[in-house]
Amino acid sequence: MKLALYGGSFDPPHAGHVAVVTEALRVLPIDRLIIVPAWRNPFKPSITASAAVRYCWLEEIFSPNEKVDISDFEIAQGRSVYTIETVKYYAQKCDKLYLIIGADNLEKLPSWHAFDELNTMVNWVVATREKIPIPDNMIRLTTCVSVSSTDFRSSFIPLGLEPDIENKIITYYKEHL
Repeated sequence: MKLALYGGSFDPPHAGHVAVVTEALRVLPIDRLIIVPAWRNPFKPSITASAAVRYCWLEEIFSPNEKVDISDFEIAQGRSVYTIETVKYYAQKCDKLYLIIGADNLEKLPSWHAFDELNTMVNWVVATREKIPIPDNMIRLTTCVSVSSTDFRSSFIPLGLEPDIENKIITYYKEHL
């Protein structure tokens, strides 16, 4: 089995995340794409929406796609989980493992916990972001959605999602920010 993992805070999920998943399913020779919301990102000091809420939103957004699963692996740990832990967990379940990240992570990638080991275990897949160059030895996912979770939290810009889920997310953040 060939798996792709796509982890992140998803605080909140938005059309950019959907575009990455859509493009990954189109480009990668995979059986399943697993979205792994973090309990809390080790590089971020806080999170607005609880892990359970973000998990439910992701389930609602991606439930129509039979090749996409939402994983509670990191949430169930109840702590920040390093990517290497998640990769080791899923590596037991597949023959080939792709790890999807945003290009904005490339600069700090060598500082990720156990990066050298991680680098031997995965095939890197990088979603374009701004004009950040992507190394030739990584698979490129070209997406053209400019929304970000940070921008949304600061100014409630549209998320580009289906109206029902987008309204739920907007209401949540208006009540919790």
